[in-house]
Amino acid sequence: MFFMHPFHVMLRRAAAHCPGWPGLTKQLCGLRIKPSPIQRSLFVLLGAVSSAFLLLVPFTSAADDNDDQGDKPRTYTVLVGAEDAGMGASLNAFFPGTLRIHVGDTVHWQRNGNEIHTVTFLAGMPLPPFNVPAPDGLPSPQMRNPLIAFPVAPADGRYDGTTFATSGIFGPDPEIFQGVESFDLTFTRPGTFNYVCAVHGVIMSGQIIVVDHDRDIPSPRQVEREARRSIAQALAQVPAAIAQGEAEVPPPTQNPDGTTTYHPLVGFAVGQLYMQRFFPEELTVHPGDTVEWTFSMENLGVHTITFLNGEESPDDLIVWPQPEGPPLLLVNPELIFPQNPGQPLTREGIYSSGVLAQANPPPSLRRGVPDRTARESRRQPPSRARKADEDDAGNQCRTNAARAGVGDDPGRRIEQTPGQVPAAACAL
Repeated sequence: MFFMHPFHVMLRRAAAHCPGWPGLTKQLCGLRIKPSPIQRSLFVLLGAVSSAFLLLVPFTSAADDNDDQGDKPRTYTVLVGAEDAGMGASLNAFFPGTLRIHVGDTVHWQRNGNEIHTVTFLAGMPLPPFNVPAPDGLPSPQMRNPLIAFPVAPADGRYDGTTFATSGIFGPDPEIFQGVESFDLTFTRPGTFNYVCAVHGVIMSGQIIVVDHDRDIPSPRQVEREARRSIAQALAQVPAAIAQGEAEVPPPTQNPDGTTTYHPLVGFAVGQLYMQRFFPEELTVHPGDTVEWTFSMENLGVHTITFLNGEESPDDLIVWPQPEGPPLLLVNPELIFPQNPGQPLTREGIYSSGVLAQANPPPSLRRGVPDRTARESRRQPPSRARKADEDDAGNQCRTNAARAGVGDDPGRRIEQTPGQVPAAACAL
């Protein structure tokens, strides 16, 4: 009111010269406002206050970005993995890979894709195997290692780095993985704490560096912004990775009998960027030709070659309840072992290679086509993400697809009738 009263007085004085709305006519009425020296001082003060407010706005934003809370504990977010599902690409990495925090701060690891991962602090232990033998008498010979399948952490979440700790398996199926979506630890002493994904091994490692409060570190907001920028930059490399994978496909081999052997690749990887697809995705062959699926040396994942022929894709895991504690997660034997090995490939039933993992020399599956034109390696739309058939490397393709057999003799021919077009894909 102190500032507004002189302003109203000036308007009334102007209105005396211009009847109607104060100070305005069609000719603007020569509005004359003659403020007194005191009023001039008031307007100068108003202008100074307004200018100061405008100058403070960017500094307020900068202070908020720095998130300076003194010695008050803060929570930092690490994104676990990333993906471009439409392109069949996954990033097996933590974002950020290295994080600096203060003593007493909390790290919140958040699931960021459909690929399964863990956050595992070994504290000097060797990396546990992802799958272990199942007890006798159960439907499967293998199961997820209970040591890493479910969370292990101090009761209060306060961690000093001297004990084993793990998030359990981050996965998209809450019924199987008991809703593990995130994992939190509060670090209680300075030091460098290394951790790893027990699914993918050391290629997916992270580091938490804990420092005293007298050390300057980025704010949580700055860390998250940089993490998302890193993800965007990495996923921008997907088209180049696809082109590189296509360029790696060996050329067809001409056989003495006039037929052709084709050599599509099963998956491809560039560093931590994994392409969960066949190269090429579609391949047209002729009667009598042979298709030999092969792993590239860059592919550290685990896959199957699958023909479902319209059947429902088997679940990756069998949940086996226990009288006490969490259930056993049995690996579905329908995915571990070949299905219909040595049998002619038809349009009925499931044909499976079983689990194929990287080896030296790389594994391969060889199939022939005697009497029809076949299409193979068409990747099917994703179904609900499932968990199985990956060993310590653990990389997965999630598709609702069909699978072919792995136990066949080299050069075996596929027996099919004309007009049938099976589709092969990784069922993991």
